[in-house]
Amino acid sequence: MPERFRDQRPCPLCSQTTYIALSSPRLAHLWRCAYCDLVSVRRLPEPEELHAVYGEAYFRNSRSEESGYEDYEQDRYCIVKTAKRRLDTLERYTQERGRLLDVGCALGFFADTARHRGWQAEGIDISHHAVEYATEHLGLPARQGILRDAGYAPGSFDAVTMFDVIEHVTDPVAELQLVRTLLKPGGVVMLSTPDVGSLAARLTGPRWMGYKLAEEHLYYFDRKTITLALDHAGFEVLEARPIGKDVSLDFFAKRLRLYAPPIAAGLGWGIEKARLGRASIYANPRDILSVVARVGRC
Repeated sequence: MPERFRDQRPCPLCSQTTYIALSSPRLAHLWRCAYCDLVSVRRLPEPEELHAVYGEAYFRNSRSEESGYEDYEQDRYCIVKTAKRRLDTLERYTQERGRLLDVGCALGFFADTARHRGWQAEGIDISHHAVEYATEHLGLPARQGILRDAGYAPGSFDAVTMFDVIEHVTDPVAELQLVRTLLKPGGVVMLSTPDVGSLAARLTGPRWMGYKLAEEHLYYFDRKTITLALDHAGFEVLEARPIGKDVSLDFFAKRLRLYAPPIAAGLGWGIEKARLGRASIYANPRDILSVVARVGRC
């Protein structure tokens, strides 16, 4: 029988305080709400701990399976391809290409792509390194910090995007409620987040790519819990579906090692011999959820 815990910290989705331990020792830092099934870290990090995670090394490191990215800047060509796909989805739900805020903008590649498509795009990120890059190299209007301290005027955006962000914040419902205030009537939010309820997550268990260090991913959503979070924040979900990313063949082979080492070794050898490492493919293991939601009626 899984061990149950009671804690003073209420679940942000259902306000209950009873949690169930996850079975794997590798996931001992996580538990699941006994009532709504939201998976979260047992201890939320302090603000200074969060800021320490997102330095320059977060965007370029050799342990990206644990935290951050292998080389975010080098992968710009893949990120831009993915950005175009996601803008195609977003633009199905927007009447015009107005003002867009990319929350968690990283080095600014998505917002820059949106700007080239006619959006008045800007960004915000907790990382000083990321915002410095976005402003100096791309000329992107970007602010460093967290959303609640940024000073954006209510009702000033037509769209807000939050790709791989909501799992990083300490209070996801409060963050989404704040996003709602920033949107104009009829405005939309588009977000993505790892899907802890996906087949890939269930089959690979603690080896799943979505599981990260305790200070990075604080919450793990599935389709039910992310819909509940958006509903609590005053949004109406328009679309929820699995999406993929454009990745280099070299990255694809490295990630495959986590799940199928013999196949990955052969693939990696072939890619190296053919010098195709920087070629890209669209990969969709169906373990990332994309959600588009509109500001609901009061």
